[in-house]
Amino acid sequence: MSETVLKRTCMRDRIRIVLVERILDGTYPAGTQLKELVLAREFNVSQAPIREALRELEGSGLVHSERFRGTLVRGTDFEEILDSYELRATLETRALHLASPYHGALIAELQHCYTQMRAALAAEDPERYTDYAMRFHRRIMEGSGNRSFLNVWDSLLWDVRGRIVLHRFVETGRSFAPLLHMHETLLGRLAAQDPHGASEALRAILDRVCSAFAPTAEARPAAAAAGGEPAAPAS
Repeated sequence: MSETVLKRTCMRDRIRIVLVERILDGTYPAGTQLKELVLAREFNVSQAPIREALRELEGSGLVHSERFRGTLVRGTDFEEILDSYELRATLETRALHLASPYHGALIAELQHCYTQMRAALAAEDPERYTDYAMRFHRRIMEGSGNRSFLNVWDSLLWDVRGRIVLHRFVETGRSFAPLLHMHETLLGRLAAQDPHGASEALRAILDRVCSAFAPTAEARPAAAAAGGEPAAPAS
């Protein structure tokens, strides 16, 4: 990869992160038109990395293109998020079976990610937690040895979707602590060379994430304020 392409790729990633944050925090509400030329001037870049970043956001469902109107913010589509997690569960559970038997190097790398996730939780750093959780699950896909699986997984832009999940957990007062414990259970099943048990543990993790997008999730902070279940910090 040439230095020019590398710089453009890094800039595209930085622009994408900023745009995702602005969409999630309401700076860009649904219906906002994102103009390439205006964004290029703001970020002091050519329109190429802007166009690439917007194309990736369209792939994640946060924006959509309309003829004669350009790129418009769609906002978070919960149904699309749930659909993508169903596909992810299918890919990752199959990847676990393909990766069996689980070699020591794979388990050690997953353990390292888990340790970093636990440290992030203790430091109340949910962004770092999310980053290492994504690395954990991507390593599972790599362990399958199936490049097509990995390419499909990558095409779903989990760095973007991970930020959507992070925002949703904070918004609904949910904690990452149960997810951390579930990853520990998954590691135990992998160490025991139990593909079936590992698949069940992984599916439980993804189901837990999806529960944050269920309609009842909106009521959690209100219930806590009324003296019901306490709203846990996203730490």
